Amino acid sequence: MILSGSETASRQYKKRIIRWLLVLLAMAGIYFLSSQTAPESNALSGKTIRALLLLFRHDFPALSLTEQKLIISSLQSVIRDAAHILVYLLLGILCMLALLAHDGKMKNRILMTLVIGTVYAFLDELHQYFVSGRAFEFYDIILDCSGLLLGIMMVTGTLWFRARKKRSL
Repeated sequence: MILSGSETASRQYKKRIIRWLLVLLAMAGIYFLSSQTAPESNALSGKTIRALLLLFRHDFPALSLTEQKLIISSLQSVIRDAAHILVYLLLGILCMLALLAHDGKMKNRILMTLVIGTVYAFLDELHQYFVSGRAFEFYDIILDCSGLLLGIMMVTGTLWFRARKKRSL
């Protein structure tokens, strides 16, 4: 099937819209999580940790409730840090994919992804300052930017490998 120029342009436009909507959806998810009060956020982290422990540590249910709470409490900070990195890794990937649907140099796409993600991380922390029990944490912005960089590296690395594979054929 051969597409006309207008059909190709229409598909390209739809691809751009969908990709940017995914970026906005990721941002909305981050905003939702940041809107949780401290007790709500702690409860979600605790439930996530419990689910992971049940999945990966088969003796967890056999432990006393006190031991379970101690383990969950000790993992709170690690899981929260990992969550920052993971959600911004996703945001970095989605921003890069959205920007790939536009013309431009790769270094400009990378720079735009960093700017969009870093500004959003800053605004996210500023938003948390006004949420009950939450605070503005510069350390969280560093974690967020680390996630962005990992997302950018995953996309650029994948593109590099694909181009290399294509050249070798």
